[in-house]
Amino acid sequence: MTGIFDHNSTLKDFSGRAAIFPLPDVVLFPHALLPLHIFEPRYRTMIDDAIKGNRLIALARLKGDYQDLYQTKHAPIYDTVCLGRITADQKLPDGRYYLVLEGVVRATILDEPDTEKPYRIGELKLHRDRNRFSEDFDPEQQAQQLLKLCKRHMGDEAGRKGFLKILESKLKLGTLCDLLSYACPIGIDQKQALLEETRIEQRSEILVRALVDLALQDQEKESFPPRFSLN
Repeated sequence: MTGIFDHNSTLKDFSGRAAIFPLPDVVLFPHALLPLHIFEPRYRTMIDDAIKGNRLIALARLKGDYQDLYQTKHAPIYDTVCLGRITADQKLPDGRYYLVLEGVVRATILDEPDTEKPYRIGELKLHRDRNRFSEDFDPEQQAQQLLKLCKRHMGDEAGRKGFLKILESKLKLGTLCDLLSYACPIGIDQKQALLEETRIEQRSEILVRALVDLALQDQEKESFPPRFSLN
């Protein structure tokens, strides 16, 4: 039986090659949904090709001083990416797209073969979650701690309730970590580190530390400026 986050059928016929879509300051995680507006001609072609094929593209984060190389196929990117599937798409009369990309699985770019396509294509190695835990590690307890830490960062009330309903539906710890890593307003470098970590126990610990740091930052903001002394 397949579940809401089961992507085995999606990857059954994956060839190991996918288009690469580099973006600044965006990290996609498995199970997360990313709305996109595609307007550059090369990426319109990329989406055209993906929709005609398996609907899979790899979202990569640009790094360093990429600006001068942005229009080329050589802008620096992080090797660890998230392979995503186009789950909804709308093509506008002028060729632009609105679409939703759902994260499917972590992957590493092994090579980028030269092609005549205007966009980058990568040979990918897929990475499954590693769910071996230490003897004293309790996944359920860790999940509860993560939920407790994240609740204050869920945004507006309506969206918060809907999202929390999903989070509290007995998700596996790895899935919970990925959804929280995507949704919570932690640093972009922290998000990249979380994407790169395939070991669920270590990933959850990184996320706990990031959420604790975020809570401490919020407390500092709330307590500034300090009260005047009455002495």
